[in-house]
Amino acid sequence: MRGPAPCDAVSHVRAPCAAKGERVKRFKKVVLVSVPLLVVGAVAVFVSGVLPYKVYVLHTGSMTPTVPSKSAVIVHEHQYHLGQVVTFTEDGQTVTHRLISINAAGLITTKGDANATADPWHPPKSQIIGGVVATVPELGYWLVYLKSPLGASSVLLAMLAIWQIWALGSSTQPEAAPMPGRRRARHRRRRMRISF
Repeated sequence: MRGPAPCDAVSHVRAPCAAKGERVKRFKKVVLVSVPLLVVGAVAVFVSGVLPYKVYVLHTGSMTPTVPSKSAVIVHEHQYHLGQVVTFTEDGQTVTHRLISINAAGLITTKGDANATADPWHPPKSQIIGGVVATVPELGYWLVYLKSPLGASSVLLAMLAIWQIWALGSSTQPEAAPMPGRRRARHRRRRMRISF
């Protein structure tokens, strides 16, 4: 049994092939619109504070190897326990270190996993933002990059360029070559007309 004919092979097959091409174009448009909308929606929900999670970036290697530098950490607000990696504020800076102890006065002791000694500061436990529930290596680098106007505009320009290349690629469909059998038939008709 023969398989389906290619789109250029027979004229009566062109209609289903055209329909298939339209479906592919429609799918591309849906993907080009829905994926950015989903990403923007997810970022909006995350940034709006509706969820009890926040994202922070580690700029130093003080938590290596547990949390490498340039990682993003997802922090569950107001949820933490002793021994957990927590994010807190100290002198206006956001710090992510392991919670070692909480004394009777409510002051905390923290330590970076890569550091030999505990941190010299002892902020009150009210400055703990929350416990780290997940880390994503290298994502922090991209978050910092996208926060800058240059980074955001470069990603936007790259997306526009990809969209244009995709649009150009889908609009330049090669035309079907005429079938050799039909050409011969036309020539035969002409010869017949001339010979009569």
